[in-house]
Amino acid sequence: MYTISKLGSFSWIRTTTLILLAAVFFPFVIHLIPPINGFPIGAYLLPMFYIPFIALFWYNWKVALPIAILAPLLNFLVTGNPNWGFLAVLTLELTFFTGIAFLLLILKTFKWIAAPFGYIGSKVISSLLLLVIPILPAAPMDFFLGSLSRALPGIGILLLLNFLLLKYGNPSWKISK
Repeated sequence: MYTISKLGSFSWIRTTTLILLAAVFFPFVIHLIPPINGFPIGAYLLPMFYIPFIALFWYNWKVALPIAILAPLLNFLVTGNPNWGFLAVLTLELTFFTGIAFLLLILKTFKWIAAPFGYIGSKVISSLLLLVIPILPAAPMDFFLGSLSRALPGIGILLLLNFLLLKYGNPSWKISK
């Protein structure tokens, strides 16, 4: 695991590439499920957030951050989804999610809720940015409340994933006990 922490090492590149492929493939498979109420199933289950969080937990931010930044773009290039406006918002959300979850994981008190609070925090930030840069055809408050209400199952899955990784996972970096 030591070589993965060296930014620029071959092991880091190989690890990041393999996890990035999973971060593109997994949401693609989830999006094969038919939409519900006109929204893709990903809006409910949040599959784009699972792999960056797992990478953050196992390999630290040096692997998770490039995945959070590149996975939406690669997903767009492979599938044509999401549209350009939402691609920018999703990339920002995943980037903020990774940063917030990282900070919460290193804090003893908040590590058990790092993933769901990372998502909620990233959604707050992206909604506030929509006030300044309206790249989506939705009012920021409507975007926030609609996204949050649809994402409740995904937030629950993130909480479960967070719990399982802390309980049974073996992080390669120091998380406060």
